[in-house]
Amino acid sequence: MFITEYNTGNLTPKLSICLLFTFCLMKSQSIVNENIKNKSIQFSSHHNFYKASTFFLNKNEDSTLIYTGRQLDALNNPQEINHYCYYFRGIAFKKKRMFEEAKNEFGKIPDDFIFKQKIQVYLGDIAVEKQNYKQALNFYEQVRKNKEFEKFDIDEAKVIHNVGLCHLHMKDYKNAEIYLIKSLKLHENKKDTITIISSYMDIAGMYYEQYLDNLAIPFYKKSYILSKKIKGNYLLKKNAALNMAVVEENKKKYSQSLKYRKESEIWNDSLNNQSRVWSTVQLEKKLAIKSKQVEVNVLKAQNRLEALEKNRILYITILLLMMFLGGIYFYLQKLKTNKVILDQKTKLDESNTAKDILFSIVSHDLRSYINSLKNSYFKMQANIEDSDLVKLEEEIRTGSTIAESTNHLLNNLLHWALMQTNQLYFNQENINIYMITEQVVYNYRSLMIEKNILFENNLTNNLKVKADQESLKIILRNILDNAIKYTDKGGKILIYTNAIYDQYHSITVEDSGKGMTEELQNEILHDSKIISDKKKSSRGLGLHLCQSLIKKNLGLFKLESSTNIGTKITISLLSA
Repeated sequence: MFITEYNTGNLTPKLSICLLFTFCLMKSQSIVNENIKNKSIQFSSHHNFYKASTFFLNKNEDSTLIYTGRQLDALNNPQEINHYCYYFRGIAFKKKRMFEEAKNEFGKIPDDFIFKQKIQVYLGDIAVEKQNYKQALNFYEQVRKNKEFEKFDIDEAKVIHNVGLCHLHMKDYKNAEIYLIKSLKLHENKKDTITIISSYMDIAGMYYEQYLDNLAIPFYKKSYILSKKIKGNYLLKKNAALNMAVVEENKKKYSQSLKYRKESEIWNDSLNNQSRVWSTVQLEKKLAIKSKQVEVNVLKAQNRLEALEKNRILYITILLLMMFLGGIYFYLQKLKTNKVILDQKTKLDESNTAKDILFSIVSHDLRSYINSLKNSYFKMQANIEDSDLVKLEEEIRTGSTIAESTNHLLNNLLHWALMQTNQLYFNQENINIYMITEQVVYNYRSLMIEKNILFENNLTNNLKVKADQESLKIILRNILDNAIKYTDKGGKILIYTNAIYDQYHSITVEDSGKGMTEELQNEILHDSKIISDKKKSSRGLGLHLCQSLIKKNLGLFKLESSTNIGTKITISLLSA
């Protein structure tokens, strides 16, 4: 506190109190700075935060504000980075005397922030600047209660000094004296010359305001004598000399007062020179910043253009890639469709070929049967005319056999057609295989007797399988019909069971007929064809029908044959 003007009429000093809170945090900040350095290293991948930390430690407020703003504009920032950015910005705004902005930034920081006590001191300083002394006292009081001055590099003496100044502004001279004297003792213990001089002047000003000149003047003298020992700080020297000029003038010692006033003016000139130098430096700094900002804006514009170009190239690349992939997709789809069409065409060709061969075989066999029946009819007519009853009876039996074979061929053709169009009625049930076999054999006994074929049915009466009854009869009729047809007179046919597979009952029909070649067996067992040679008989149709029906009954088909030895056909059906 120092005297800035006086009343020349009655020489009563008019005092202006200047708070020295700007010195409150000038203590060594090694702990705080070390923490900030560590955080800048920890989050070095966040380049704007790293730069903001560096500029903050170098006390470059403008750059601090620029890079903290950029960091806060980034997405997905860790909360800790945001809190430090608010802290840097609050201090930078305060130093630029933008107190409302500083207060807003400090208000965004949560209570658990590590430097919350320092923020309380800064908020107290801002409240004093805005002459909210009660609010300032509240902030300072919170700091004093926590007693964590050393931990956060807060100078306790200067906080107490500012508390005393708040009481002084509020005309609470008693508390002002207590806190100002207490802070002075702490400053004297630390031998901080500048703050001691300031404290002397503030205490003197407090007494002067109460017109306690005898108490004030010694402190003014102490501040002046001590100010002579420091270098620089022209403002402090000027104020100390000016205060002594007022003191001497009040004592009517005008020559001595003039001496002090001239000294004050000398320090004022030095201060002005220093201010002009400082203003020039600041102007140069602003011009450099403006020039730098122009460069930054140019770089930003270049970066935007480069980004647009990159995006354009990226979009074109993606579009071309999509077109390429789409072309590949449609090409593969076309190949797939063509393959399906080709497979269907191949199957259709095979089906048409099989159909043509089938009808060729059927028409050939039907023509043979009809011709044989026609010849048999002419022979019977001749036998009737000759009254040869023995030959007539023989021709009647032959005609009956031919008719039975024709009927069998037509039945096979009908069932084959029903199978191809999925119209065949099918119902699996538990069946006594012995009884079904006997029913089928009954229709063929006369043929076997006529050819003198030895027949044996060795199936047991309790053998049961799970199958469709009508389809099983068709299977047995075809196998038995072929066995009788291709077995010579005096041969034999056997039916018996043969355990080959688990969970199945196997029924084998074995004959001593002509047998089949290996080539013919392979054609019969092949699913995609009935028979490849039109000159062959219709045996292929019957056995192919057998295989289809056995498969539909979830059974198995096995063919074993040797030329001139015989054929063995085994069907395996699920046991009931």
